Amino acid sequence: MAKFNSGDAAFLESLGTNKSEFEFVETQDKLTKLAAQYSLMLANKIKAKDIASSGELGDSIRPLAIQVAGNVYSVEIIAKNYASFIDEGVDGWAKSRGSRFKFKTKGVDPKGAMVKSILKWKKLEASKAVDKYKVTSREQKAPKDLRLQAAVTTAYMIKRMGVKPTHFWRDTTNEFKVILEKELGTAVKIDIINNFN
Repeated sequence: MAKFNSGDAAFLESLGTNKSEFEFVETQDKLTKLAAQYSLMLANKIKAKDIASSGELGDSIRPLAIQVAGNVYSVEIIAKNYASFIDEGVDGWAKSRGSRFKFKTKGVDPKGAMVKSILKWKKLEASKAVDKYKVTSREQKAPKDLRLQAAVTTAYMIKRMGVKPTHFWRDTTNEFKVILEKELGTAVKIDIINNFN
C-alpha cells in the first residue's frame, strides 16, 4: 500500500479511496518512529546513569514490528533479560534494596555466569585503566587464580549487599510519556498513554 500525507485525503476520496487506509499506514509509521525514539532514549539513559557493565544492555534494546489487532496497535521493546534487575535493583541477603527481586542463595559458583560476567567486566575496566593510568606490565599479568578469587569475592559481596536500583527504564518511561502527549492526537493519545508500560 502506498503512503500518503494527510493533505492527500481529498484527492484520495475523490478516487473512491477510503481515508482510513492511509491513516492506518500513517499511524504505523508514527508508532514505529516513536518506538525507535523510546529505544534510543533507554540506551542513552543507561549511558547517562553510567551503569557499569551494561554496554551490551544498551545495544540490545530495540523495538519489534508494530502489531495490529483490529483497532489496537502495539509494539514491544526487547532488551537483555537482566534489564529489570538493573532498573529495579536486587535485594541482597544482608541488605534490602526494596526490590521485588532477590538473590536465592548466599554461595557463589566460581564457574557460574555471574563470576564470568564479573571477570569480563574487570578485564574491560583494566583495559580502560591502562589507557588512563600507568599500569605496570606486572599488574596487567596478575595470576589467573587471583583474578578468579577477586571475581568470586565481588560476586559474593553483590549477593550479600544486593544491587542498587538505577530506575533507568522507569525514568525514561516517565520522560517519554511527555513526548507521547505532544506527538499523538487526543483520540489515540488517551488510549496509548493509559496503556503505556
